[in-house]
Amino acid sequence: MLSGPGSFQENETNTIKFQEIPSHVLNKVCHYFTYKARYTNSAMEIPEFPIAPEVALELLMAANFLDC
Repeated sequence: MLSGPGSFQENETNTIKFQEIPSHVLNKVCHYFTYKARYTNSAMEIPEFPIAPEVALELLMAANFLDC
């Protein structure tokens, strides 16, 4: 996504800004990606991914925005 030719600012700075998603929510999304990568196809018992009720709706909205 950030490699290859193009005149997008992201190609120069290697950063993407999600102004629609608060940082604490994006942090939780990144933690989930790590959790998913660690436990996919794992023989280990998979622990429950903790989601606080206070951020559940924001996470749902972020997942919808990110289409994941």
